[in-house]
Amino acid sequence: MSERDSPAGGIMALALSLPRGIDRISRVFGIVATWLVLFSSMISAINALFRYSTGAMLWLERSYGWQVFGWLLGVYGRNSNALSEAVWYMFAGMVMLGGAWAFKINEHVRVDLVYGAISEKARTWIDLLGGLFFLLPLCVLMVYFTWPWFWQSFMNGEGSLNAGGLVRWPARLMIPLGFALLGLQGIAEIIKCIAALTTDYVREFAYEKPLQ
Repeated sequence: MSERDSPAGGIMALALSLPRGIDRISRVFGIVATWLVLFSSMISAINALFRYSTGAMLWLERSYGWQVFGWLLGVYGRNSNALSEAVWYMFAGMVMLGGAWAFKINEHVRVDLVYGAISEKARTWIDLLGGLFFLLPLCVLMVYFTWPWFWQSFMNGEGSLNAGGLVRWPARLMIPLGFALLGLQGIAEIIKCIAALTTDYVREFAYEKPLQ
């Protein structure tokens, strides 16, 4: 009887259904983070366009009196702070919402001192112990300490100090939400490590040694 057909293998196969569900959640938020890259780039381009073409727009307005450029500059002037803050809100979303997916596909930053020179089994043990004793405790602590910070901002309706700026709580929410997603993905990776060490399961995204 193979490991897969053994009772332990059956239990592990059932346990691996949880990581698959978590992977799907991380993928959804990873897609959201990807779209935020596009949206933030577009808003940054709009900001740059208006900031560096104000003089030209005013000249066109005075020369032709179309009242289009003046209206556009008025709209931008009333919302420029909101647009600028939206960019760094989206940057927070890229990092915090996309972190779990980057971790899942093994594209996170890794300080490679001995990791690349050891066997796959040793790397699996390092990932398992690192997840249990470093990643999960850190995620729990960050969610514990930053959730009240977000909740207080949400309940108080905290707004920007800049005129016309955005409310602050969506940006603050990114921290506990991002670490909660990273912790969930950490649980998924821990289960995968246990499966790889105890059965014939092979982790999907193998470590790639840096080229430099």
